[in-house]
Amino acid sequence: MDWMTDTRLRKAIVRAWHEEGLTYAQIAKRLEVGEATVNRILRLHRETGSVAPRPRGGGNRSPLHDEMAALLKRIVEELPDATIQELTDALLKRADVETSRSSVQRAMQRLGFSRKKRPSPRSSATRPSGARTAARSANGS
Repeated sequence: MDWMTDTRLRKAIVRAWHEEGLTYAQIAKRLEVGEATVNRILRLHRETGSVAPRPRGGGNRSPLHDEMAALLKRIVEELPDATIQELTDALLKRADVETSRSSVQRAMQRLGFSRKKRPSPRSSATRPSGARTAARSANGS
């Protein structure tokens, strides 16, 4: 059981402090938790009057959903060999959006695409094609 979500442990920390007058170190030793944990739980209780965990943070939601995701999909269809950076540049030119290459890459994954990260090297006029190279290797030349 995770001690951070165990309300009984949190209440025991508050009880040991308020009713028994124990120090943070004594509470930590008795309940086998760190002093920092005791400090956090008592501060939470002081600030909120409760020992319930605070809600988890939500982070920043990507702007690349709904209409922006549809636009990104159209760009991919128009530029099928583009790198993530090239797709990001094209999206930034077409839409009023602030985003990064890594956000575009995550959006591409959500849309079911996989992308190369670097442009393909230009084919060389002097390099033989794969079929001719394979035939030469088979002949031993």
